[in-house]
Amino acid sequence: MFSGEARGEMAGATAAEMIQHPSLFLRWMQSVSGKLLIKFKYTALRGFILLLLVLLVFWISVFLYGSFYYAYMPTVSHVRPVYLQFSTNCDSVDSQQARLCSFPSANVSFTRDPRRDPREKLLAMGQVYEISLDLEMPESPVNQNQGMFLIELTFYTVKGEVTYRSARPTMLRYKSPLLQVLRTLVYSPLLVFGVSEQKQVLSVVLAEEFQEPAYKQTVGVVVEIQTRNIEVYSAVLRVSAHFKGIRFLMFYWPVLSAFIGIGTVFSFLFILVLLSWYRFFWAPEEKEFVVTVNMEQAPLSLEERRRNARRALNRERLDLPPYEDEEDAEMKDILGDGEDGDDEEVEEKELHVDDIELPEKDDGMDLDQGMEVRHRAAHKEAE
Repeated sequence: MFSGEARGEMAGATAAEMIQHPSLFLRWMQSVSGKLLIKFKYTALRGFILLLLVLLVFWISVFLYGSFYYAYMPTVSHVRPVYLQFSTNCDSVDSQQARLCSFPSANVSFTRDPRRDPREKLLAMGQVYEISLDLEMPESPVNQNQGMFLIELTFYTVKGEVTYRSARPTMLRYKSPLLQVLRTLVYSPLLVFGVSEQKQVLSVVLAEEFQEPAYKQTVGVVVEIQTRNIEVYSAVLRVSAHFKGIRFLMFYWPVLSAFIGIGTVFSFLFILVLLSWYRFFWAPEEKEFVVTVNMEQAPLSLEERRRNARRALNRERLDLPPYEDEEDAEMKDILGDGEDGDDEEVEEKELHVDDIELPEKDDGMDLDQGMEVRHRAAHKEAE
């Protein structure tokens, strides 16, 4: 219920003292409540920041999925009007008997604005399309007597190269004379007021699975109706995309695909945020050890080393309080940080063991062995 510091403060004062001194209890309550309030504020702040990060990661995930959907998913359907053109300058007798002097044809562009940039094409690379032509034709005697006719579709590039060619036959739906009379009688009010018309709309699929070549970009098509005895109200070219794989899932199951896509991006980004959060808020602080080396310090002489050894032995003999750290004591002795007053007091209290002379280097004994001899002598005098 309480933290370790609060329990420590409460254990410092007994229950009797708190009863005799209510101010002590109030002071303890204020201290505990203040610490709890600070901890609560810190926890609330961290929770609020975490909530903001979660919302930020969520909206970033939504934005990334939306950008991917916009860039990866092509337009489902394109509709282009077809304006048929034909020649009326007939020279031959056969051409004069026909209603048209040439086959009706039209050039349809597959770019958004050919006058501005021909590279802004409508077809996506690697996508399969179905291309069809819708012909609105009247049920006139000319069209009924026409029979079958061909519609040819030719794809071309910027340089005028033909990349694909397709031709499909079609004709009007047959209706007997009796059925035409009955239909006319039934729909006569609608026909009189112009609500209904005697016409048919032929939808001809010219390319079932057209895929644009990677090395040749299609910029347009030429539609040609190979007959000169035909009457047409209007024509429309439809380009419909056939989705497969991920595009099929994203188009026909948009909610499920959005949930999976946003969830995947959110999980990845949230893991990165948690790792960053742990690194900056929860990870233990690493202690830095700094070692300062004075490279300008001159080497100690033999006399100074003897003096330092003498001080260490005297402190150990007189049970003086040691330095905080052996390395600090050594550095203080070497750098001379100790005060002269302390050294004089130590020299006054020390036992006279200075009479024991340390052997010189020439005697074959180093300084460490000399310190060991002096140390043994000091212990013998103490006994």
